[in-house]
Amino acid sequence: MSELTEQQQDLLVSMGLRDVVKGCRVLITGAGGFVGLHLCEALIGLGAEVHALSRHIHAHRMPDSVATCAVDLCDFASVKSCLTSVKPEVVYHLASLVNTRQRLDLVLPTLKNNLEGSVNLFVSLAEEPCERLVVVGSSEEPAAGRLGAVASSPYAAAKEAETNYARMFHSVFSLPVVLARPFMSYGPRQPVEKIIPYVITNLLNAVPPEIGSGRRVCDLIFVQDLVMGLILTGFNSGLTGKSIDLGAGMGITIREVVDMICSLMDSPIMPKFGAIPDRLYESPQIANAEETFRLLGYRPSWYLSDGIKTTIEWYRTHPEFYMTGR
Repeated sequence: MSELTEQQQDLLVSMGLRDVVKGCRVLITGAGGFVGLHLCEALIGLGAEVHALSRHIHAHRMPDSVATCAVDLCDFASVKSCLTSVKPEVVYHLASLVNTRQRLDLVLPTLKNNLEGSVNLFVSLAEEPCERLVVVGSSEEPAAGRLGAVASSPYAAAKEAETNYARMFHSVFSLPVVLARPFMSYGPRQPVEKIIPYVITNLLNAVPPEIGSGRRVCDLIFVQDLVMGLILTGFNSGLTGKSIDLGAGMGITIREVVDMICSLMDSPIMPKFGAIPDRLYESPQIANAEETFRLLGYRPSWYLSDGIKTTIEWYRTHPEFYMTGR
């Protein structure tokens, strides 16, 4: 599933990037996560030399040719040692504690994992230079085009601080940073607590999904399109210092997404809208797709209905992924 389409590979060839990726030493932090694993597989398919760094690395999930390194980014000495050994040319920083709930007990863990860990990586890379560092942020950040907006969670606040540190390291210490801001991604193998797999797996188990009002407007991007965007962000020239949205550029409400899933699955189970409270301070999140096309020369190619159909079919044929521990 993580292999790029023939059309995407042809685009890389036409841009002269296919040979650039082949043989390149790439380090991916957070490689064991949903997006990180898909990115690993895609880069391996393109012939890159991939090194996967994660605090809880699962070697059995990685392609055989991926070199794995179990490192906690909060351990500066271990981070420095890994970078000295690997000497990566391109680094993708995806490692993050992703939990957007508005809970007090998440303040310190997100501060430590998402900010302290990132700064350790930035300092290490300032001392062991690479050709490009792609810092993967979040559309949850208040800086994502919403002037005067308040961070909606400890996670959002920590990611905004991480982005500010990345910008400082670029301007002051000449770190070759590119900021990538993914919007709401989805696809096979996503953890089932995320909204799309949550709804799909609940319907497969004949359990009504409990949803908020469903009024939130989001921008959905299929994981294969996101991976293509990340590859272009890592290897296109002239992007250092830029901030790039990775989304479809189209808004849709959560309620519309849930209704689409129910329709595509022809499910008799009715979701329970309003069963849980909405989060405070939520704002519409829509990517600036035109600016992204100008910078990357690429638009997402997956229609939402096709991406959701593919995702439904994957969960339908992999019950072991969502039945364990439920």
